[in-house]
Amino acid sequence: MTLTPPSWRDHLLGALLCLLTFSLLVSTSDEVGIPRDESFYFYAGDRAADWVLGLFDGDVRSFSRAEVDRGFSYNHEHPVLMKTLFGLSHRIFHDRLGWVDSHILSYRLPSMFMAGLAVWLTSLLGTMLAGRGVGLVAGLALLFMPRVYFHSHFACFDGPVTFMWLLIVYTWLRALRSLRWAPVAGVALGLGLATKLNTFFVPFLLLLVTLYDVWSFKRRTGAARAPDGQRGPISHAVATGSSMVFLGTFVFFAHWPWLWFDTWPRLKEYVAFHSHHVNYPVAYLGTLWYDPPFPVHYPFVMSLTTLPVAILLFGAVGVALLTRDAWRHLVAGGRGDADVPPVSLALVANVAVPFLIIAAPYTPIFGGVKHWMPAMPFLAVAVGLGVARTVRGALSLATPPAAWATGLAGALLLVPAAADTLRDPGYGEAHFNELVGGAAGAAELDLPRNFWGYATLGALPALNEKAEKGALAFWHDATKWAFDAYQRDGLLRKDVRYTGDWTAAYSNWALYHDQRDKFWEELDIWRAYGTDFPVDGKFHEGVQLLGLYQRPAAPSAPAALRPKVSAPPAPASEGEAEQGETGREP
Repeated sequence: MTLTPPSWRDHLLGALLCLLTFSLLVSTSDEVGIPRDESFYFYAGDRAADWVLGLFDGDVRSFSRAEVDRGFSYNHEHPVLMKTLFGLSHRIFHDRLGWVDSHILSYRLPSMFMAGLAVWLTSLLGTMLAGRGVGLVAGLALLFMPRVYFHSHFACFDGPVTFMWLLIVYTWLRALRSLRWAPVAGVALGLGLATKLNTFFVPFLLLLVTLYDVWSFKRRTGAARAPDGQRGPISHAVATGSSMVFLGTFVFFAHWPWLWFDTWPRLKEYVAFHSHHVNYPVAYLGTLWYDPPFPVHYPFVMSLTTLPVAILLFGAVGVALLTRDAWRHLVAGGRGDADVPPVSLALVANVAVPFLIIAAPYTPIFGGVKHWMPAMPFLAVAVGLGVARTVRGALSLATPPAAWATGLAGALLLVPAAADTLRDPGYGEAHFNELVGGAAGAAELDLPRNFWGYATLGALPALNEKAEKGALAFWHDATKWAFDAYQRDGLLRKDVRYTGDWTAAYSNWALYHDQRDKFWEELDIWRAYGTDFPVDGKFHEGVQLLGLYQRPAAPSAPAALRPKVSAPPAPASEGEAEQGETGREP
């Protein structure tokens, strides 16, 4: 398989899908609660944005260490590209221009826009590979993956790094036979590294495919280098690799002022944080996993049980087609005399590697699907190929079907996936497919369905309605910053008060997320309240995600034990009252 350069019509299709994705995400943002990590990035984003805007407003008078640390020392475990964009979006579109009413939405806009770009680029890749019908199906397949759609809302890094991984691979594929794309690939890698550490693995993966490309060229021509006056894979590989090393490194360091001081110790601290990352507990198939080695099958089982069935089936067909094409390319050493880049091999590798990284026994597995989301655009392209091949077989066609036939069939086949995605978009982390019987079947299998406090939003209407004035609320697994954000956006009454972590004993209302590793905190609520029965909660397909507890009122004493109270004296006349006021002892 080869890539055909896209036309403006191909870009138009991608742009329309991008606009659809962005619009849907914006329209459903108020249905999606705030997980713990997103609330941290709200705060970090404002600090970074204030530093950047201060360069223009005069608040930041120098690039001194003190000024830089003021803007970037908080949450320096992650690069600052996305955090800065989150904060700038909030400060500009909400605070200064007033175009966006919601604080929460204003932070999330950059992630949503990048999710739209990911759909655009996925569609474009499918179109370049096998026609506009495949591109349409590929874009829709990525859009209508329920958990991908859910995570694409957040002012976090998982959605943006999915786009960045795809961007790096796309620009590298174009650079395989075009030197003008080499600097673009270098900048793309730098932006990826500036988004999240995941993209560190991409150049090593692409290096292996590049080495295969050079080997197949040598096998085909008898020499690794092209004849004088011509450019072979080595010329393009050297140009692209140099760009990635130098331009990519420059962009990474230039974007992050925190690394400008004590560069080497701070860089080691950054790498050490991720190489020795804490292992958060994960309940999975009846075991609560605290420490490695973790089960190798975790990312595969979670994807098998959460992706829509149509995407699984047609994705498997498409991956098989890509694998067969890659194998034929390998056996033929580049298909005879044709200079065909190993596109199929690159796509299969990028489907597999994000899964394999998490499948490694000592890689933390918390967070679930979001940590191997970079594989999903490439799987979506495989879905488009699978649908086209199925339509061709069903119609007994000797050649690939028309674009409209593939697109129409794919759109119809993805209707159930779209329904699953949009039915309850704020609880996509609890979505499971029909293979395990939905959310109820997943609960029976003890598969993880909660994610760090996002379900809090589901209890706010009941809390607003039932809580007394000035109520004290214990906010399990959600931060004070999330609490404040709900109040700022009018989703929670202003008089409700936050009691802090592990403070159920001091509250009269409590929100508890159903997570096996947090069960001790629910026990605290039961002991403090004297009841184990929530008064409200959030359920997804009949499975509880959140319980809202109310401290019962103190029981009144039995009538026989109540103190007798004499009847009040008859009111005195005005004169007697005045006398009483002045003449009696108090």
